[in-house]
Amino acid sequence: MNFSEKELKTLEKSAKGKRFSCQRYCSIGCCTVLGVVVSPFSSIRFIAGYFRALQILERVSVFGVEPVLGKESLLPLLWKKEGFPCIFMRIDGGQPKCRIWEDAPISCITYPAGLYAKPTGKIKVVLSQNILCPENAFLEGEPLERLAKRAEEKFQKQAEFVDLYVKRITPIVPKYMKRQEKVVRQMAAERNKQVEEEQIPHILQKAVALELLAIAVNMHAEGRLTPKELVGEYEKHLVK
Repeated sequence: MNFSEKELKTLEKSAKGKRFSCQRYCSIGCCTVLGVVVSPFSSIRFIAGYFRALQILERVSVFGVEPVLGKESLLPLLWKKEGFPCIFMRIDGGQPKCRIWEDAPISCITYPAGLYAKPTGKIKVVLSQNILCPENAFLEGEPLERLAKRAEEKFQKQAEFVDLYVKRITPIVPKYMKRQEKVVRQMAAERNKQVEEEQIPHILQKAVALELLAIAVNMHAEGRLTPKELVGEYEKHLVK
């Protein structure tokens, strides 16, 4: 989220004192309608689940997920597109429930609020700019500020990861992608397959994002996923 100071104050004010109770039968289906972009420290279980269950490379068009790199940060992210149901939703007793709620993506845990880190490091709770919830969801329930704070520890860990990544990994990703471009062209030539020039950047970004996400998934399975450890593994992988 990138806000001007004025926008931030308005959204902060909108969240203050507001209560929220999810209306399970509202039929809007935010888990289908809304898209979500997930980093390894937003929800590694979300990423791992899509890797294992959906064979992401072959079935992306069916399940609406795609590995991408952040526009400027070049962070590895998994993007679940708008309009595709989340595979972690199930109906239990007539109510939709999340199977990974204890490690759901940050934006899912805090919705319809959000967390925003100011340059000072102070974390602010803001109201989402894209609210789908019916009006009666805000008549009673838990204070939005308390709901959003549930994700604060995870948010801080993600911020630590992003800070380390931007300083140490972002500068070396373009060089790695340049080397991989030669590999993509060579493989295409060996298979007598023509690759359109404009497709190459997308193919490279997707492939590199997938590689980096896979490293995070494997480290999680080994029980050693921390921001510092992951950035260290990325350095080894990208400069080898």
